[in-house]
Amino acid sequence: MRAVALTPEQLQRAREQLPPFGDNAAPSPELQAFCQSYGLDFTALMPQVAYQAGQLRSGEFTLAVHQWRQPDARANLLLVHGYFDHSGLFNKLIAWALAHRCNVLIFDLPGHGLSSGEPAVIDDFGDYSRAIDTVLRATSLPALPWWVMAQSTGGAALIDYARKYAWPFAATVLLAPLVRPARWASVSAAHRLLAPFVPSVERKFAANSSDREFLDFLKRDPLQSRRTSLRWVGALRRWLRELPRRDLGVGAVLVIQGDADATVDWRYNVGFVSALFPGSRVEYLPGAGHQLANESESYRRTYLASVVAWLGQCGIALDDA
Repeated sequence: MRAVALTPEQLQRAREQLPPFGDNAAPSPELQAFCQSYGLDFTALMPQVAYQAGQLRSGEFTLAVHQWRQPDARANLLLVHGYFDHSGLFNKLIAWALAHRCNVLIFDLPGHGLSSGEPAVIDDFGDYSRAIDTVLRATSLPALPWWVMAQSTGGAALIDYARKYAWPFAATVLLAPLVRPARWASVSAAHRLLAPFVPSVERKFAANSSDREFLDFLKRDPLQSRRTSLRWVGALRRWLRELPRRDLGVGAVLVIQGDADATVDWRYNVGFVSALFPGSRVEYLPGAGHQLANESESYRRTYLASVVAWLGQCGIALDDA
């Protein structure tokens, strides 16, 4: 990861100067600096790639959207990030997808990155699935097969999307999907005790990846929330109460799960996800943590080879890179 040199004021200007998505406006100097700081300046290395960024209204939120398009692409990829994450942390997966001739679409969930909303706060997980729908409706990428890769809370957002909207994806990959967090009984009890009195608790930066450089970067990232919202935990509790453990009717998915993941209750979650998506394939990564999008290169190389194979089974053949 590159060291972020942007101030909160510069990031706020980048947020405010985002044009309407689809206007094809040239990136502002602040957005160019954002892309350089987070390693998203792929057009400098891939002249054939066209970059577009902008903002979309989704309910009460304004979403920051990034899109990379290239000629002779084989497929379109939607990336959905996790809790506390944002588009700038997915540069490795974006670079990989572009090298394999995918167009890439990614956006910041409400309360994350350059999107609006209180940092890391949500009152209804339906706002996450609505955001996915808003972004997919607004894109003008070519009529190619769509596939989606979602990390952690992004997986929960995608599950909610599958319950409420027509499913457009030929293939789906879930990285350490969230259904319930680790130590859920204790988390839920603490929420009931504390929520009437405090809005949030201090966030602890867990060692959720074996990539030490990334973990150090995360602590310096000005877009990271330093608090865990109890409103977000409450929204998760309500979402779980309403989530039936039955087939969503959208086909199987590929689940990638590290067995050293201490962030989510992965043993429970894998079974639950398999019930939602019958026939799914689960691949375990011995020793890998929760932050699979930013695990060490050896882990990423291993599971991305499985992703290519899965896409092939789903009828999407990517170029070697």
